[in-house]
Amino acid sequence: MRGGTQSAGRSFAGPGSSAESAVRDQPKVSRDSWYVVATQRHRESVASVFLRQRGVPTYLPVMEQWPPPAVGSPVGPMFPGYLFVRLSLMNSSHLVLRTNGVKAFVCFGGGPVPVSDDVIEFLRTREAPDGVIRCGAASDGAREVRIVNGPFRGWTAVLEKRLPARQRVTVLLNLLQRDMSVELPERWVRRV
Repeated sequence: MRGGTQSAGRSFAGPGSSAESAVRDQPKVSRDSWYVVATQRHRESVASVFLRQRGVPTYLPVMEQWPPPAVGSPVGPMFPGYLFVRLSLMNSSHLVLRTNGVKAFVCFGGGPVPVSDDVIEFLRTREAPDGVIRCGAASDGAREVRIVNGPFRGWTAVLEKRLPARQRVTVLLNLLQRDMSVELPERWVRRV
């Protein structure tokens, strides 16, 4: 979902455009369904607030970013630039398209496509009590990571500790049947 509309899909833009008429021309579905809307850059939360004020239920899944960014919050949208909305397309699409922070519906095959309730439920079941989705956390505190850059690229290691002041980590690599501690830049590793 990242980086604009996918090659298989397209977005329908705001008021007065041919996109708005295309939404009206969609098959008349009167029941509420989940849809995906594209938002302005870094405006997912703003769009969500404005939509909820208009009575449109929203869902913005957030996740812990790892490694944490050098600047900003370690928690961010799972799908930057996108937001889930629940509505009857026939009755409420104009509310969405005319909301501050919303660019367009994400469309495939000629119009907005409903997202299954199972997808939303799947994401919600992955949330911690604070509403944040944390991926790859091991129960014993040890975390496997994949090295994505540098001379050990492609290897799997165990995260030993973070060195946040230096933006580095130490990992345990199994080299020649022996665990060795290696210090790497934090940006070179990703959770498995």
